[in-house]
Amino acid sequence: MEDFRAIILGGDENAYGVARLFYELNGEKPLVLCTRSLPSTEGSAILETAVIPGLDTPEVFAAKVPALSERERSAHGRVFLIPCADYYTALCIEFADLLSGLTENRFISKELYEKLETKDKFASLCAEYGLRHPRTVTVEPAERESAAETFGFGFPLVLKPENSNAYDYLHCSFEGKKKVYYIKDRDEYLRTVRAMTAAGYNGKLVAQEYIPGGDGALFVMNCYSGPDGKVRLMSLGRAVLEECAPGMRGNYAAVITGSDDALYACIKDFLESLHYVGFANFDMKYDARTNEYVVFEINLRPGRSSFYVRAGGLNMMRAVAEAPESTVYGKDAALWSAVPKRVIKKYCGDAKLRSEALALWKDPGVCRTLFEKREKSKKIRLYALKRYWYSVKTFKTYYKGKNGSE
Repeated sequence: MEDFRAIILGGDENAYGVARLFYELNGEKPLVLCTRSLPSTEGSAILETAVIPGLDTPEVFAAKVPALSERERSAHGRVFLIPCADYYTALCIEFADLLSGLTENRFISKELYEKLETKDKFASLCAEYGLRHPRTVTVEPAERESAAETFGFGFPLVLKPENSNAYDYLHCSFEGKKKVYYIKDRDEYLRTVRAMTAAGYNGKLVAQEYIPGGDGALFVMNCYSGPDGKVRLMSLGRAVLEECAPGMRGNYAAVITGSDDALYACIKDFLESLHYVGFANFDMKYDARTNEYVVFEINLRPGRSSFYVRAGGLNMMRAVAEAPESTVYGKDAALWSAVPKRVIKKYCGDAKLRSEALALWKDPGVCRTLFEKREKSKKIRLYALKRYWYSVKTFKTYYKGKNGSE
């Protein structure tokens, strides 16, 4: 393979997983840029870390990232710039003109970004291309309390910040803070929005109709589209468990890879019709009442649990670096897990799904993001074990018989 250097924006477990995939391709340590050291990447032997305070601000990003990309391009010939958080994706799109000619991969236009990130516009796009989207209401800050009377689809419902990774939401603090809220009734809704307001979060909220079903009804799809807008890779996963700690709800704890040709075709048509480029991560739920997938949102980056794709035999970054001529699809069943086997045994309430997950754990074997055989850093390996086994405690504390509506 030709020489290249990957630059990864973000220092969390997602960034580590992306770094693993690039390191697997050419043995070159990717450059990970972050605002502060994080235990999931700090001191790793398979990547290089550069801490740049303020990197998540427009001023510092514009001053640092194009210059670093140019330096690495001069040294390696090709550079791939991969954002692993929503705010980094937004900055890459904002400063795409400064990055033009420096990176091999491309980013979508500001116009398409607005359509995909604005909830009502995304809902319209889903309707246009035959993707079912839950009924959704965008709640303006001044209307938070009065909106409880006008949703039109009642309780229970799903509530979330318009962007849970936005700076102002990430940096506010209040009891019970989550990425996604499952609201049972009006009183719980009012308690939640009042806590947000008191904590100083003044952004928009999104309320959506609740689609019934437990963790096993949740699905995720990761895709990559080349600079020409053609989809190069698609991989579908079914959740075994969703994370249950307040700050982690909305993320997956264990995923089984799978396949659905009709869904692949529909999502591919959606992306290529929009001339989408880069990574796309879809969160969905299967509605057993209508036998169809309901698309909740699209994240314009690799998903936090996207290493599940590797469990199914595919390296997402190979699609970036090698640009296959035809689309590569995830097909084989395999298991990715961020939790120990005992957590799946105890908390996966679907007996059939639990049996499948445990069988896949044994054959072909479980895949885990932070467990890299070539990782020589004792610090990283110790963190991986602590993070892994700590989930036993978090599920015991927060799961509480979760049935999908809590």
